[in-house]
Amino acid sequence: MTSRLRHMMRAVVGADRRLHELMERQRAISNQRPFFFAVGFVCLLILILSPEAYTNTFFLTGLGLTLISGIPAAVLSWEKFALALYWTIPMLQFAAIAALRAGSEGYLVGLSLIAAFPVIWLAWFMPNSWFVHAVNFASTSIIVSSHLLFTAQPTTWRALAVPLLVPVVLTVIGVFAANVSRSVDAHQLELMEKDHELREAIEESHRHAQLLNTIIETVPVGVVVVDAEGNDLLMNSQQRAMHQMGIPDDVPDPREDQLLVFDEDKITPLPAEDRPVRQAINGASFTGQLIWLGDQRRRRALSVSANQITDHEGEPAGSVTVFSDVTELVEALDAKDEFLQGVSHELRTPLTSILGYIDLALEEAEQSSQAEPLCANLRVAERNARRLLHLVNDLLTTASRPTLKLRNADLADTVRSSVTSAYPQAEAAGLSITDQTSSPLSGRFDPDWLHQVVDNLLSNATKYTPVGGSVTVQAWKDQQHLYVRVADNGRGISEEDQRDIFDKFFRTSEVRHSAIPGVGLGLAISKQIIDAHHGSITVESTLSRGTTFTVAIPVGQARSDHDQESQPT
Repeated sequence: MTSRLRHMMRAVVGADRRLHELMERQRAISNQRPFFFAVGFVCLLILILSPEAYTNTFFLTGLGLTLISGIPAAVLSWEKFALALYWTIPMLQFAAIAALRAGSEGYLVGLSLIAAFPVIWLAWFMPNSWFVHAVNFASTSIIVSSHLLFTAQPTTWRALAVPLLVPVVLTVIGVFAANVSRSVDAHQLELMEKDHELREAIEESHRHAQLLNTIIETVPVGVVVVDAEGNDLLMNSQQRAMHQMGIPDDVPDPREDQLLVFDEDKITPLPAEDRPVRQAINGASFTGQLIWLGDQRRRRALSVSANQITDHEGEPAGSVTVFSDVTELVEALDAKDEFLQGVSHELRTPLTSILGYIDLALEEAEQSSQAEPLCANLRVAERNARRLLHLVNDLLTTASRPTLKLRNADLADTVRSSVTSAYPQAEAAGLSITDQTSSPLSGRFDPDWLHQVVDNLLSNATKYTPVGGSVTVQAWKDQQHLYVRVADNGRGISEEDQRDIFDKFFRTSEVRHSAIPGVGLGLAISKQIIDAHHGSITVESTLSRGTTFTVAIPVGQARSDHDQESQPT
């Protein structure tokens, strides 16, 4: 009941609806309701206290003017007559109040305060005009002093005090209303500008969202975006299709840990905490993690990368995980490695037999003094056969991961052995080799495989350094690593080629057009061996000034001799 009464009162005074929801004509009519309510209240008081006023011509004229003041806002077009209506309505209200004031014979002094409504009307809609404030002062002065014109008593300053105070107060109210109007207009303009900017930002955001969604649905990779708690925010159709491949036949709605996800060997199920999405949720960022998804009938190889999302304060806000189907690539690489391994095995057996027969022929030829030309030819054949066998061994190495036999060894001995082996080649090329290795450099590694790394680096240094150049070899250690550095002052490697220098079969364009032999396997094998030791190999080079390769491997933890068995990596 109270709520309904309050609603009715708000409707009477025009406060039942927000003005911005109304049309301009409706707003004008709503703004006049308080005036009509106040005049109606005065009429009620006059009816109770002085009903004879309803026979007074001025009072009846005031009532008529009050009713007439509401007509223009209801019947005229505000689009065409806005300025005229803004002036006509308040002037009619001023006239109505003056007539009512005169007709009540001054009985209700407070009647003149109703003039606050037209005063505020004019000041609000024309806040930048001092002429409006002058009109307000003049109009309210006429209202409060009109009854003095009809009295026979002499006018004194005391009698004028109250009539003068009311116009001043109402004019001040008008000035205040004008200031508020300017502030509201400025605020409304600011809000309109911000609303325009917000609408543009929303439209731009929608365009970006649509573009992003189109891109995500177009790219041939699966994309998953999760929040910091692991809840899915986005998953494209490609990823949903991949997800279907990992669902077991007997579990129609599996949990993440029930999906068929396997390690690189295609056999070992990947634990839930090691699965890519879970790693990403836990804060990990990685690139190129290889997993297998699905059962044996439809198993696919996926290369997975993940990165973290941070908010404006740098705090974790989720992660993005991308799944790329690389099944064909992995199978092609496996087929290539199997082919190389098979061919290498097939070639190594006859080559070993050829070398054996060449050795026998050399032994027989060397026993005859007449067979020196034959011996020279046999040595050329032997040299090229050994070179071919070395190439076959390199191919076989690249087709399989090296199996290390870690044992306690001295890196200095390994380096010196390689340097000693490289002396003849360097001397024939007109180069000098300087060994700056300190001793001892004990650690736990596979000396045979590391011997091959140093051999490869020295072979490259002597091949690509011109006559008169030099090669420097250094080896040292600290508490955690063993180091080998091979530096030359040869032709150098460009920055562009340095990015691919450790790829299999890669040779720079300059080298390919030269007569320097090689197939581009030495550095690839060296990196494979160092990776198996969990170490690193880096290159620094400047064209025409030389190249430096640096190898670093963990020192390792020494063990007793009986504990030094072969260990695969």
